[in-house]
Amino acid sequence: MKLTFWGAAQQVTGSKHLLELEDGTTVLIDCGLDYEDKKNFDLNNSRFPFDPESIDLLILTHAHIDHSGNIPNLIKQGFEGTIVCTTPTLELSDFLLHDSLNIQRMEIQRKRKKFSKNKKGKRYQEAVPTPLYSAKHIMQMLDLVETVDFGEKLKFNDHLSLQFYPAGHILGAASVVLEVKENGETKRIGFTGDLGNKNSKLVPDPTPMPKLKYLVSESTYGGRRHEQVSNKAEEIMLREIQETCVENGGKLVVPAFSVGRTQAILFTLHQLFRDGKLPNIKIFTDSPLAIKSTKVYQYSLAYLNEEAKAFHAKYGSLFDFDNLYVIQDEKESEVLSEIPEPCVIISAAGMVEGGRIQMHVKNNIGGENNTVLIAGFCAEGTLGHRLLSGQDFVEINHKPRAVRAAVRKTDAFSAHPDHDQLLDYFKACDEGELEEIFLVHGDPLQMEILARDVRHCSVHTPKPGDSFTL
Repeated sequence: MKLTFWGAAQQVTGSKHLLELEDGTTVLIDCGLDYEDKKNFDLNNSRFPFDPESIDLLILTHAHIDHSGNIPNLIKQGFEGTIVCTTPTLELSDFLLHDSLNIQRMEIQRKRKKFSKNKKGKRYQEAVPTPLYSAKHIMQMLDLVETVDFGEKLKFNDHLSLQFYPAGHILGAASVVLEVKENGETKRIGFTGDLGNKNSKLVPDPTPMPKLKYLVSESTYGGRRHEQVSNKAEEIMLREIQETCVENGGKLVVPAFSVGRTQAILFTLHQLFRDGKLPNIKIFTDSPLAIKSTKVYQYSLAYLNEEAKAFHAKYGSLFDFDNLYVIQDEKESEVLSEIPEPCVIISAAGMVEGGRIQMHVKNNIGGENNTVLIAGFCAEGTLGHRLLSGQDFVEINHKPRAVRAAVRKTDAFSAHPDHDQLLDYFKACDEGELEEIFLVHGDPLQMEILARDVRHCSVHTPKPGDSFTL
C-alpha cells in the first residue's frame, strides 16, 4: 500500500493523508482547509491533487476546520464514499462548516467591494472567487456519515477495518488504527489526528494505539514544553482575575477558540464559582459558535472525562452559573465596550484573527489596567502572535493601536501535548513492532527537534506530495 501526504505536511493546517491499498481501496484521513498562504487561499483549496471520485472511505478525526473544512468541496467535486467519525464530531462539524461558509461569504463580499470601482469610478469586472461549497454540500456530507464509538471495530471490507481511540484535544476527537490485510500479512497503521494535552479540562487524556507498525502523528508542540500544566488551570485563572479585575479594576479579555478552549475555560470558572473562590464579577462569553458548541458538550457526557462527569452529576450543568452572561447578538457585543465595571470577556477567535474578539481587544488594549490573556498557540503573523511579541503598537482594522494593557500567555488550556508528552505517547504506542513514525501538523524546525529525540524507530517529516510504500 502507498501513503501520500497532501496536507499538513511541514505545516500546521490542511490535514489530508491518502492511503491506497493493493486491492484498490482508497482511504483519505481528514480533509481540512489550508490556511498557510492566505493570499492564495482559494487557489490552494479549490482543487485536489487526487480524484475525489476515487475515494472510497473518508475518516474524519475531529471537527476543527483544518481537518474537516474541505469535505463539502470534496463532495461538490464527486466524492460519494463513506465518511466515518464519532457522534460529537458529526454534530460539531455541522456548526463549524456552516460558520466557515459564512466566513468565506463575508470575505468574498469584502473583495467585491474592494474591486467594484476603479480610480475613475467606473465599474468593471474583477475575478472574485466564489465559496468553495454551498450549504447543500454540507447537508450531503452529513448524510454520508456513519458514526463510530471509541473502541468499536468497523469492518469496511475483507481487507480493511478500523478502530477509534480517544485523542483528547476536543470533544469527540479520535485517533484511528487502520488494520490492513495484504499478501497474507496484517499491518496496523495509526493516525493520531490532533492529540490532547494531559489532564485537560473536560476531555480524557489521549489513549495510545497498541501494536502499531506505522504511526502518523501531529507534532504541533514538538520542540516546545508547556510552561504551565493543565491541572493548574483554576489557580491560574483565579490569579489573573484577582490581579486584573479586583486589584486593578480592569477587564480581562481572553481570546479562545469556539470549540474546545472556550468550554474548558468556562468549566474552570464554574468550578471556581462552586468552590466559592470566584470574585463577584461578571463573566461574558461572546461567540455564537461557542454557544452552539457548548450545548453539544452538555449532552455528550459519555465522551467527557471523569472529572467533568462527576461535576455534572453533582451540579446538573457543566457551564451554567450565576455570574455567567451569554452574549447572543452583535449589538449586545458592542455594548460590552461601554461597561465601566471590571469583568471577564471570553470571545473567539483564539489567535485574535477575525471574529468578535478583535473588537474587544481593540476596545481594551489601550487600558493599562486591562489584561489580554492568550490561552493557546498563536501562529506567526497572527494578531495574537504580534501581541505576544511585545509590540508597543499593533494594527487592528488597518489602524495602529497603542498596547498599554498587559499581554500574558497561559499553556494551562492548551489542546495539544508538548514535546515530552509526544515522546511518551510514541513509546506507549511501540510494543516492539513500530518501525516508522511520520510527523505532520507542525513547524518544520520544531519537527526536526522532535524527530531527533525519537530513539526507538525511524522518523520522517514528509513534504507535500511525498509518498511512502508501507
